[in-house]
Amino acid sequence: MTDWEQVVEELQEAGYSGFEFESGETAVPGLSGEWIAGDIVREGGLRRENQSLWIRIWDSLPGSGGAVSTNPEAAPESIRNIAKRHELEIVTISVKKGSVRIALCDSSAKPSA
Repeated sequence: MTDWEQVVEELQEAGYSGFEFESGETAVPGLSGEWIAGDIVREGGLRRENQSLWIRIWDSLPGSGGAVSTNPEAAPESIRNIAKRHELEIVTISVKKGSVRIALCDSSAKPSA
């Protein structure tokens, strides 16, 4: 069972605040069970210049809202390390021009009814 308070504390220590616990089933691929979600600034592999050509083109289109690779390896290294330490999956929920909403998900956890 995931110690979500510990995960949130580690994220805060790494400079990522505002993550909140959620659970259930969603329409987002890979996002079910229990998770914490929060917005992070587009940095590292999530920055436009670090994306593939096709994603950079889509990201620059007016009205697109933004685009990034959903590959967990694009997430900042500190978030990847926290996810790995707690055996969580990284899921991209949504993208804006300057930020990305991500979740660290324990899909093996069954949500309470």
